[in-house]
Amino acid sequence: MEGKTVKSVKLNAVLNGIKEVMAILFPMITFPYALKTLGVDNYGIYTFSASIISYISYLAAAGILRYAVRESARVRDDKLKCQKLVNELFTINVITTVFAFVVLALLVLFWTKLHFYAPVIFMLSLQVIFTTFGADWINTAFEDYLFVTIRYIVCQSLAVVLLFIIVRDPDDVVAYAFVSSFGFIVPNIINRFHIKKSYGISPRIVINDELKKHIKSIAYLFACTIGTFIYINSDVTVLGIFFDNDVVGYYGVSVKFYMLIKQVVAAAFLVLIPRISHEIAKDGKKSQAHLEKVLHFTIIAAVPAAIGLVMIRKNLILVFSKPEYMRAESSLMILAFALIPALLANFFINIVMIPLRMEKQVMIATIISAAVNLILNIIFIPFFAENAAAVTTLIAETLMVALGWFWTRDKHYKGLLKPIGVSALGGAGIFGICYWINNAISGAVLGLIISVALCIVYYLLILFVFYRKEVIEIIKNKGKKK
Repeated sequence: MEGKTVKSVKLNAVLNGIKEVMAILFPMITFPYALKTLGVDNYGIYTFSASIISYISYLAAAGILRYAVRESARVRDDKLKCQKLVNELFTINVITTVFAFVVLALLVLFWTKLHFYAPVIFMLSLQVIFTTFGADWINTAFEDYLFVTIRYIVCQSLAVVLLFIIVRDPDDVVAYAFVSSFGFIVPNIINRFHIKKSYGISPRIVINDELKKHIKSIAYLFACTIGTFIYINSDVTVLGIFFDNDVVGYYGVSVKFYMLIKQVVAAAFLVLIPRISHEIAKDGKKSQAHLEKVLHFTIIAAVPAAIGLVMIRKNLILVFSKPEYMRAESSLMILAFALIPALLANFFINIVMIPLRMEKQVMIATIISAAVNLILNIIFIPFFAENAAAVTTLIAETLMVALGWFWTRDKHYKGLLKPIGVSALGGAGIFGICYWINNAISGAVLGLIISVALCIVYYLLILFVFYRKEVIEIIKNKGKKK
């Protein structure tokens, strides 16, 4: 059983990677259409409303989701213990969700600026309700990425169809908010039936003294969650306070591309969180080799991804939005460089420290980074607008890496020179390829397609040359599965 499960890590990584690739492909269809249909001003309304709901979403999650995945993965082999734990964590999540909506109601009632945004905020708030109801973290704990991937593709396909049907003119911003929420509503309804049928688990509310034992760890992770949100999203909120919807819209374009690349690269690594948690519960020594491999591949992916995004940013904006959004080019370039520390921070925080139950240290690192980011946002955004917001994100991510490394320095990660060298070589080649294509081809669409295709082929060749043994092993393992 265990050997079969360990082999599935690669399949899980592929499936989660496919899911995140689809998370890019769907916005490639919907994002340009939404931008062109709604216009800069209305897209700015949506972006600002989404930033408010993001705060409420983080408040409702309250650090429970990461804790739930880790702890459920530890007891998933015992059905009775798992059901008991699921009930307790679901109950806490319901309580935090109710509290979050009380806060949202007070904000909309007393902050007069939000009265104008209330219809969009209300529609987007459905995401929070159904996320709690669906308890999708159970699938992650059981590493059921096949179901998650298929469900995502089907539901997002329906959302795309719905987008073209009901979002037809600039006044349809509320309809666009509904389409965005659709991807949360339907999947989570389906999920309740799936976890009941597949695992025999049905989350329900329970009130007992056992709830208290989870509070301390969840409180630490909640502080981490709020801190993470602040240094990721406070830039949009502060921009919305000091500038009009146009500026928020420009930055929203930059963040969209940045987050898409970041999520895809990180997706393959995130599947290891339940696996490492499960291994630590049985034999902590097994996780060290996995951690080193994940760090190596994070380094290998981070620099080429950042340089690639820098070099294709103009064509991305031209292809997937309008020429009027070209002002987003400078902030996107800064955010592209933020990919490197962002992916490394993901490794130290989510892959290493969370499974090792280092919630307190994660909380401290996150609060420090968030505080620095918020202070810098307030100081510099009024003068430098969206570029300042991008720089503060870069600084916050870098600070997270430094603190994460400091608290896990006893891990003594080995063999870092090779992945650093390969990453640098790959990044240099990608820079050269894109620079040549940008000067040789004037068409944005053709230039973007050729740049991406050649860079992928080039980097795969680099990986085959320097990691031939690993590539052959992966191919052989896939052959055995067939």
